[in-house]
Formats: sequence, C-alpha cells, structure tokens
Amino acid sequence: MSLPLEGVRVVEVAQYVAGPLAGSLLAELGADVIKVEPPGGDAYRQVMRVAPGIGRFFVPLNRGKRSVVLDLKTADGRAALAQLVATADVVVEAMRPGSLAKLGIGYADLKKVNPKIVFCTISGYGATGPYKD
Repeated sequence: MSLPLEGVRVVEVAQYVAGPLAGSLLAELGADVIKVEPPGGDAYRQVMRVAPGIGRFFVPLNRGKRSVVLDLKTADGRAALAQLVATADVVVEAMRPGSLAKLGIGYADLKKVNPKIVFCTISGYGATGPYKD
C-alpha cells in the first residue's frame, strides 16, 4: 500500500519542536524529508542524551528523515540549500522570523530557484507583532 505523500520531497530547516514535528508527520505520510542541520547538529541532539549525538527528544521528532549539515551562514551552505530546494516540493522552516530572508534564502529567494515550491513557515509567536522575536 502506498502512502499519500510518496514522491513528495520536503526540505526542513528547523530545530527544537514545531518544525521537526511537522517534518516527522510528513515523513510518516510517505514524504522524503531532508533535515538541514547546522554545524554541530540540531540542538536537541544534546538534550537528555541517550548516546553521543542522540538526545531523547531528537529521536521521536526526527524519525524517518535524512539529515545533511549545512552552514547557512556561508555562501557554500546557502548554495547547497538552493540545490536541495530546486529538487523539492516543500520547504518547512521554523527559524526566527526573517532570519532566512536576511541570509538571502527566504521564500522570495527560494521561489526563484523553484517557482512551484510550497513554503511553510512555523513560528511560536507569529511573524509580526510585539512577540515575534
């Protein structure tokens, strides 16, 4: 039996809970999810470690995904992300509002790389308003 999202590629740029949870649910539904981690890995790899690089919260939030380490603060890291997005259907990001745009890899930038991209932004306090930061 096939899953509903088989054949869909998702690039996830997120740490902690909300973004990784969204990515893991998409993976459960059959999507090919590629998690982009910063140098040193997702912060949750170190929380309540059960083994080196494996945190108790990291495992359930990132099951069914593949990971790649990219330093998005470098031109090479941003170029590698653009190459991933060129082959993707969806980007899930849960970074501080506006942080990807400041790096030149926000929705407007990545839409130029892949005009059909679906871009999902997750924020605990919204993208605007007094609590966004």
